[in-house]
Amino acid sequence: MTTSIQDNDLKLSIVIPVYNEHENIEHTIHSIKRNIRSPHEIIAIYDDESDTTIPVLNRLKNQFSGLNIIKNAIKIGPSGAIRTGINASQAPLVLVMMADLCDDISQVESFIKLIPHEADIVCPSRYCEGGSQELSESPKKWLPKFAGIIMHHIAGLPYDSTNSYKLYSKKVLDELELISTSSFSVTLEIVVKAKALGYSLVEIPTTWKDRQFGKSKFKLITSIITYLPWFIFAISNGLLNIFSSKQSKKNNEKKINKSNSS
Repeated sequence: MTTSIQDNDLKLSIVIPVYNEHENIEHTIHSIKRNIRSPHEIIAIYDDESDTTIPVLNRLKNQFSGLNIIKNAIKIGPSGAIRTGINASQAPLVLVMMADLCDDISQVESFIKLIPHEADIVCPSRYCEGGSQELSESPKKWLPKFAGIIMHHIAGLPYDSTNSYKLYSKKVLDELELISTSSFSVTLEIVVKAKALGYSLVEIPTTWKDRQFGKSKFKLITSIITYLPWFIFAISNGLLNIFSSKQSKKNNEKKINKSNSS
């Protein structure tokens, strides 16, 4: 059954970058419809017309009028696709998720309740207390966790800042001038910049499951290289804040001591 949603009724824009996800996308769309009650649009972004996801999406579009299929207008790859989807979003909230059903979207309605009253960005986390991931042991599993621990303790970022699955306030996204074009690095760019600008990020435990169908498009080495500048920025900014805080504390102590001695 096709339903119509007016732009002014939209609560949520769901951004899904796709690349040959013909085996997964139908399951993902139906799962969204089962789990997300808030008025929403779905924006599926592809790189080129040969993508095997497109015929399935075109068929599903006849069932769901809120399903939009658009071409990546920035640069081929996930970051370009995510940025294209964000730019096309019409709702006040933007959910970025993957097409492979790895993300637990049964949590989305509870995330929606948190913005803007408790946070500007909701970060589902595999690595905070209560979070988990069902994935065999590999660098893909422990390297992001290790980087997340460092960024959390030094920069105050969520433990799972590299996870693409997040809910954003569109107002926050509109304030950011995003530049990432490689791999999934825009995910880290957003949270690093948002944190530096003083926006509120809340971390919620989630369970990440490995894909059932198809092969992962995630390339570990490429991701490490593209994440690195934002990792360095986050750590540098965190160390600067720590130094500034200690210096401010010392100055306050000097003022107190001077006041007490006079």
